[in-house]
Amino acid sequence: MQIILKTKNSEAIADTLGGELISYKNNGKEYVWCGDAAYWTGHAPLLFPFVSALKNDTVRIGGSERHFTGKHGFARKSQFELVESTDTKAVFMLKQNESTLQFFPFNFELYEIHEISDNGFSTTYKVVNTDEKEMVFCIGGHPGFQLEGSLEDYDLVFEEDENCPFLLTDEKSLFDESYDAGIKLTGKVYSPKYSDFDRDALIAKDIKSRRVNLVRKDNGKGVEFDFTGFPLLVLWTPPKKNSPFICLEPWYGLPAMVNETGDFEDKPYAIKLASGKSFETVYKVRII
Repeated sequence: MQIILKTKNSEAIADTLGGELISYKNNGKEYVWCGDAAYWTGHAPLLFPFVSALKNDTVRIGGSERHFTGKHGFARKSQFELVESTDTKAVFMLKQNESTLQFFPFNFELYEIHEISDNGFSTTYKVVNTDEKEMVFCIGGHPGFQLEGSLEDYDLVFEEDENCPFLLTDEKSLFDESYDAGIKLTGKVYSPKYSDFDRDALIAKDIKSRRVNLVRKDNGKGVEFDFTGFPLLVLWTPPKKNSPFICLEPWYGLPAMVNETGDFEDKPYAIKLASGKSFETVYKVRII
């Protein structure tokens, strides 16, 4: 089921499938990736309860081995319940069910909240641990932003002077800090090239900024992306497709580590949430 949100100058569509925001138009111009299957069918999926892939599709949770095939967890392909809707806001919720419990042995409530304004939108993730034991999870966003023309017509302008390398996963989506992309984020401006993504996503693990502007070089127009609520930023466009979009992905969690223990509890940046407690984080988009 799709929900339409409107303000005077903007219109958005959110879907109960994945609780995903699939469109945001401002003054008639689309900013969220359209999901063209020739490039990538996603729009702005929620990554939960892990990001990227598992090592050999396997992880131990609470000492018990669990298996999941595919990337980014089950939330993005789950049907959420619409629990609140206004002209400018949609709140979706996913609870544990027979399918989720096979992999993720916790009772939980996962909320995805989209709110739009005349000059942008925000997406909030809220996790409530309704289980009797501590819950461990990773969570992230994967919003794709539609481009006018080529990726190489754009700059990414960060709020802070940066001095960190972009890191990579290997061909099995395993992560090691020695996997340097050979691209260093230096200063405030990064001018992406399609060839930068020939391997896959670029992971900015030690980034200082919490805002970045994605703007056309010729006119400075685009979006401001505020990922203050997240420790990591990942950049991605499909390898070797010259796609007319780029994803700015705020994450809690890293891909499976080459030398990891295999215990979910040991994952870097994983969140440990006590019984009865809640966790909330948000990213925000402003039109420039």
